Amino acid sequence: MHVENQLRPVDRILQLISEMSFFNNFNPLELDRISKHLTVRDIKKDEVIFKEGDIGDCMCFVAEGLLHVHKDIEGEKDVIVSWISSGKSFGEMSILDLSPRSATVVGARESTLVILSRAHYDMVLYQHPKLGVKLLSGISRLLSLYLRQATGKLAAEISTH
Repeated sequence: MHVENQLRPVDRILQLISEMSFFNNFNPLELDRISKHLTVRDIKKDEVIFKEGDIGDCMCFVAEGLLHVHKDIEGEKDVIVSWISSGKSFGEMSILDLSPRSATVVGARESTLVILSRAHYDMVLYQHPKLGVKLLSGISRLLSLYLRQATGKLAAEISTH
């Protein structure tokens, strides 16, 4: 993973996260605290962010740009299964477990990511437990939403057969 301009000034990170719905419930002090644990990474078009099977060690928020998610499906290699646009996140499960990545994520165009590593998430939990719980609550809401969407798609697929 080649990283350019990984660390940006905190004010740039604050600007990026203040525009993301995930952080809407965070007050200015909490945003300031969490921003110190985030990094920014610029992605080139067609750059692989991570591959299916890699060990996950971070979650990412798309500040700007568009990504596509590929899944290695038996008989059909490299199928695009979804798109991730500005304001959305991915990699949430890796904050909670050490399982391998479930898909490959690639830049569909130049993009900017805000990254929370598992190590920094653990640091937030230790140093600021209330903030850590707020992060965990947000991650739980996202995972619940994704599960509901997947269930809906599965039900729709089953009903058409």
